[in-house]
Amino acid sequence: MNHQAHYPGLEKIVIRDASPAFYRIADVMKITALSRATLYRRIADGRFPQPVRLGGRACGWKPSDLQEWVEVPQGYTTKI
Repeated sequence: MNHQAHYPGLEKIVIRDASPAFYRIADVMKITALSRATLYRRIADGRFPQPVRLGGRACGWKPSDLQEWVEVPQGYTTKI
């Protein structure tokens, strides 16, 4: 199917960043190689980014917050 015929200008769209809007806990555990308990302990100590409430019981982490932690994991402190 030719999408360009139905959506003019589609050929100009380029996805530059394929990261999700939020990472869920399972993804964060894989990215950081930290256990759930360690993540929440570091959050409580201010040594890991706070999750964002997504609604109900769901929460996630912004990619930019995780990137800050990845760049300096031992020296990371939350901003007050």
